[in-house]
Amino acid sequence: MAVLVIIPAAGMGTRFGGDLPKQFQPLAGRPILLNVIERFFMIEDVSLIVVAVAEPLLAGVKQSERVRFVAGGETRHESVMKAFHAAEGEYDLVAVHDAVRPFFRTSTFRLLLAAAQQHGASLPAMPITDTVHEVRDGFVTSTLNRSTLVAAQTPQCFRYDVLKDVLARGEASATDEASLAAKLGHQVQVLPGDPHNIKITHPDDLARAEEHFGQWSNE
Repeated sequence: MAVLVIIPAAGMGTRFGGDLPKQFQPLAGRPILLNVIERFFMIEDVSLIVVAVAEPLLAGVKQSERVRFVAGGETRHESVMKAFHAAEGEYDLVAVHDAVRPFFRTSTFRLLLAAAQQHGASLPAMPITDTVHEVRDGFVTSTLNRSTLVAAQTPQCFRYDVLKDVLARGEASATDEASLAAKLGHQVQVLPGDPHNIKITHPDDLARAEEHFGQWSNE
C-alpha cells in the first residue's frame, strides 16, 4: 500500500504572533514542522511527503527522495491541491495533516488508513464537552446538540480517487478536506481522536507541547 502525505505549511500563523510562522517555531530544539515530518517516517507505507510552504522559503529547504517541498497557495485548499498535483507516482491513499500537530499517534494513523481504504475517507475527532451556542450580534440564537458534534483533528485520510475528486470540485475557501468530501457525497468515517494530538496555535500551546514532549512524542 503506497501512501502520500500532504502537509500544507504555507500559512503565516498570525494568531501565534511574532515574525516566525508557528510551524517553524522550535519544539524540543527543532522546528515543529520537522517533528511532524519525522513522525511520518515511522510509517513504512508512507512513500512520499509533500510539504507546501510559502514560495520565498523554497530556496532554503532541502529536497530529498522521501520529502518534497513545493510552493503553496493563498489558502489551505490551494496548498493541498498544489502538493497533490506535484506528487509523482501512483498512490493508494493520501493523508492531509496540519503542520502544527506533532503528536498524532502512529497507531491511530494506521487505523485511519484502513478506514479510508474501506470507506473512502476518514478522520480522527474528539467529542465536544462544552455547551455550544450559536451567537448572532452578540446574543445567543440557539444552543446546538453537542452529542452530535465533534472537533476534527488530522491526519485526515482518503483514497486517492476520492481526494482527487474533492480537490477538483471543492471550494477554495474550505478549511477541512473531510467536510468537503462529506458535502460531495463521499463516506467519511470518524474515528476516536487523541487529546494529546493538539494543534499548536498559540504560545501557550507551544509551552504545553514543550512540557510534555518526552511523553507525548513516544505515544
